[in-house]
Amino acid sequence: MSLATVLRLNALSCFVFGGIFLLQPSGVAAFLGAPPVPLIAALGAALLINAALLWASQHKGRAPQRHEVLFFCLGDGLWVLATLVLLAFGLWITATAGQVTALGVAAMVGTLGVLQWRALPVQ
Repeated sequence: MSLATVLRLNALSCFVFGGIFLLQPSGVAAFLGAPPVPLIAALGAALLINAALLWASQHKGRAPQRHEVLFFCLGDGLWVLATLVLLAFGLWITATAGQVTALGVAAMVGTLGVLQWRALPVQ
């Protein structure tokens, strides 16, 4: 899979989840268990910004810069790590359906991060 394709998929996932988090923070919080609603809304806004950055990184008429892709890989890794820490300590993501969904999303995010990393050209 090409780097541009992976960046587009990551942008799409950030756009979808960011929109849901920003437009329905109370519903997302209730589904997950007990996270603060303002935190969900803030995560939504951050995901929408990240979606725009991901999209722009591969639509500039040039190949994405290595540091840009590494930035996105780091963000994906941090998302996975934060999810696992919250689940391990029983914080905020306490509903069973929320836990299963959070693990699924973390797996998707982690996969996108790895695919981005692997698609980086060797320098």
